[in-house]
Amino acid sequence: MAFNPDDFQFEKILPPEERKPILEWDALHRLMVVRVKQDGEWTYLATQLEPQVNTNLHNNLPDEWSNENDRIVNFSVYEDGQHIFEKEKLKFDFSTKVTKWLRYEKSDLTDGQVRELFDILKAALAVQQTDAEVIRTKAIVDLATRQEYLAQAAEAKDSIKTKFLSGADWSQLSDATASFDGELELWTTYRAWIRDNFKVPGDFEDLLDYLIWEGEFSWPIDPFAYQTLDPNHETEYLSSPLHFKRNPLESGLDSAEKLIGDIAKAAMSVKEQNNVGIPINKQIWDKINEYNLNQGLAGALADNLNITE
Repeated sequence: MAFNPDDFQFEKILPPEERKPILEWDALHRLMVVRVKQDGEWTYLATQLEPQVNTNLHNNLPDEWSNENDRIVNFSVYEDGQHIFEKEKLKFDFSTKVTKWLRYEKSDLTDGQVRELFDILKAALAVQQTDAEVIRTKAIVDLATRQEYLAQAAEAKDSIKTKFLSGADWSQLSDATASFDGELELWTTYRAWIRDNFKVPGDFEDLLDYLIWEGEFSWPIDPFAYQTLDPNHETEYLSSPLHFKRNPLESGLDSAEKLIGDIAKAAMSVKEQNNVGIPINKQIWDKINEYNLNQGLAGALADNLNITE
């Protein structure tokens, strides 16, 4: 899986104008800083590793790199392969009879070991990203497929449908008068589209498909709005995306719209997980397995993944 900073909760940091590492791991505070290219420019982003992921790194790296008495404090690697590898060793001071950590810099890593540790840390980011994605999306879908949510969502949509159809009843009366050429025919088209395209959870065998449909559904604009948008009717009614809108009532429903969109995205992600799995690069997956980086995690498991070359 390619590292994607958008999948993390990052805070942008502004480094001083000096040579900076492309990746830095503050092992004691679980902080990872990475250099990424955004809009053609390099920037530095930081995220905190989950405790379990950070613990897996400490516990499963080779003992000569990190163990309970001689642990990694910080690892930084630069674009040219140069690195900083700080450790601290647990020492007992016989004069004071106090045990304390003494920090020092380890300078004997080979180029191959530097590259290996760099790849391990990339795999740790990938496993955290994957685990968080699986858990987050399944939690959202679990809530959204509960009967209470489905009933409320269907009721809200049905209320809008009823409101729109009732508001257009006048156009079907025998004495209805058109305010522009072809208006009454457009109202008939409008009403038919709403009736024919409205769905409820029971119309879907898989509730994930309903959640995806709900997230993508847009209501048609009415003939009055169409006339304002296209007075000469150059584009056939309901043949353009401009003839539909997500928020039919224009009444500040942004938060609800965002919620529905998040649910739809989560449903698509879970459907992908169920069908083919989340794609992850085999080299990354091999590193995850080699160093047991998904130990204790619930989402970054082989059953949820699609291992790609």
